Amino acid sequence: MKKLIVSSLLGLGALTISCENHPKNLASISQNNFNFKSISFPSKDGKIRVYADYYDANSKNSPLILAFHQAGSSRGVYRDIAPRLVALGFNVLAVDLRSGYKFGNVLNESFAEANSKNLPTQFENSIPDIEAAYDYATKTLNAKKVIYFGSSYSASLGFYSVGTHPKDYAALVTFSPGEYFKIGNKKIADFAKEVDIPTFVSSAKNEKSHWIDIYNHIKSTKKQDFVPTNWEGYHGEVTLSSNFPDAEDYWKPLTTFLKAVK
Repeated sequence: MKKLIVSSLLGLGALTISCENHPKNLASISQNNFNFKSISFPSKDGKIRVYADYYDANSKNSPLILAFHQAGSSRGVYRDIAPRLVALGFNVLAVDLRSGYKFGNVLNESFAEANSKNLPTQFENSIPDIEAAYDYATKTLNAKKVIYFGSSYSASLGFYSVGTHPKDYAALVTFSPGEYFKIGNKKIADFAKEVDIPTFVSSAKNEKSHWIDIYNHIKSTKKQDFVPTNWEGYHGEVTLSSNFPDAEDYWKPLTTFLKAVK
């Protein structure tokens, strides 16, 4: 894998943005009882094992959503969200990236392993984990159609992943992306110029300024954005949580988008 030169634009401020709109008590987010299989596979750089939960829609022909969390979090955030995606007819692979920590009582095991080996766990260090997850989805789970689903820093990495691997993904879903870092001296908006697949961008109401330039650079004409009008929303994918009655404001446009790309 080509070595990447990455510089942080916001430093610790990126983490502040990632967390500023979280619910005050993440541990209080409900986690529905749903059958999933916990798995692991080697990262693309071979330095750690990547841990994930696989939610099966019981159809080999179902598209697969690769679901990635935000800063300081884990795959546990999708235990409340993935069942609804499965109900829409999608298989879901919720992945622990090595840049994270935990969500509720679900520890990020990829982060824990990287940390135990004194490996760097900055946002960009998660790229080999994302690439390995795609390989596992297509080669082991035999997914024919893969949708990238990212939150905060992993949403930004979604533009990099799709922009540099344009034939890999069928659609891109992002919650609260932003110019949190550069990759090879390129802004995230630069990678958006190469994104020519259906794209959904959403966030809390007050975050649109963080991603509108990225959105305007998306090459695809099949793009859709949403911010709520009746409430502030939250940063990242947690705004889809069933704990928030107004989460339906997000689910409605997201569902319409996903049905269109299915």
